[in-house]
Amino acid sequence: MVKILVFGAHPDDETIGMGGTIAKLAEVGYDVYVVTFCWSENGIWEETGYSRVEWRDRISYMRRDEALNADRVLGVRRRIGLARPTQGVVNDRETYQEIVRIIRKNRPVAIFTHYYEDKHRDHRAVSKIVEEAWWKASENVLVDFGKPWRTPVLFFYEIMELFTHPSHVEDITGTLETKLKAMQEFKSQLPVLPRILDYIRGLAMARGAIIGARYGEAFLNSHFIPSIGILDILDKAESEMS
Repeated sequence: MVKILVFGAHPDDETIGMGGTIAKLAEVGYDVYVVTFCWSENGIWEETGYSRVEWRDRISYMRRDEALNADRVLGVRRRIGLARPTQGVVNDRETYQEIVRIIRKNRPVAIFTHYYEDKHRDHRAVSKIVEEAWWKASENVLVDFGKPWRTPVLFFYEIMELFTHPSHVEDITGTLETKLKAMQEFKSQLPVLPRILDYIRGLAMARGAIIGARYGEAFLNSHFIPSIGILDILDKAESEMS
């Protein structure tokens, strides 16, 4: 099975940022695994994303169920939770090495994560941790964490802070409605993010226009690890043109 790893800070981040692409990848046969730093299968972690006081003591359980429902809509194979506190993701040794372990265990062909210039502190922390762990997972060190694995590419996805010059735009015309349906599963977050459904559709229209599609999602590739050689790129381009 060919795996894709998508890293996010909070349970709805991957849906907002790249839900259409996740659905598209799942449709064509990729196993999409989502790793959420501030989430746990048992609903036990510190969660602050509630808009009503009466939700405070059960918000983590609400968000757990919402995430699993959204996963079923998008076709996510599995969600892995690290149970870190919301607004408290820290780039420490333990967390960093856990991401190295996850990458080596799953051996993905591509990694997706947050944009490093996002306003949210958790988003920025996740971006930096994942990008560096992507490199470290390829080195012949920490052998007790699994065999080294070099994932060919890492892409950043955008949520509220947008790319000035995206490197890739994926046509999600066929999966935007699936993305919106998945987002509607996050009922506790709709009051937290006013007009988020309108925002998702509007941004998808703007991104799609760049490539002549009705709807799109933008990505930015990381250069933390060098890409394949120039001749390999030219060969690939030539094969796609023929």
